[in-house]
Amino acid sequence: MGNVTLLELFLEFLKIGFFMFGGGYGGIALMYKELVEIKGWVSDEEFTSLLGIAESTPGPIAINSATWIGYSLGGLPGSILATMGVVLPAYLVILTVVTSLRPYMSNDVVRIVFRGINAAVVALILYAFIKVAKSTLLTSAGFSLNLIAFAIFIAAFILLYIGNQHPIIVIIVSALVSVLLKYVFGI
Repeated sequence: MGNVTLLELFLEFLKIGFFMFGGGYGGIALMYKELVEIKGWVSDEEFTSLLGIAESTPGPIAINSATWIGYSLGGLPGSILATMGVVLPAYLVILTVVTSLRPYMSNDVVRIVFRGINAAVVALILYAFIKVAKSTLLTSAGFSLNLIAFAIFIAAFILLYIGNQHPIIVIIVSALVSVLLKYVFGI
């Protein structure tokens, strides 16, 4: 487990969970900042791989990420505590909203507050996109574009956005194209 205690793991994911507005995708930027840049518990490459695994497995990305990182840093107990830490705040927020804030959701002040939060969530998702794109679409030296990854990215985006293809199909096709390019064409 290295220098990370189970308590530190739980508290870090509890903190992340409390500020994970916009769901797991909004929290990716926060996880990256805390776990890669500040704590150094996970490398940039590990974080990018983690996102691919977390996104391709069933369930919310935040929970999958917490479970994976928790297990990597603290085994089964770390996995359980990191997952509990990231889930507990959402549970408490939903419980609070349902029991006490629901009558006020049509209030102008509440709507204005959520407008600000929603705008910030878009910024968080864009930030996470840029961080992941840099580590995926640039070469390992970070100075030039990985043309293969960039071409797959563009094709996947076109299939999703213009072609209206199902994300599962796009993921499978992208993986197969990458394998074919490497093992059939040697690129």
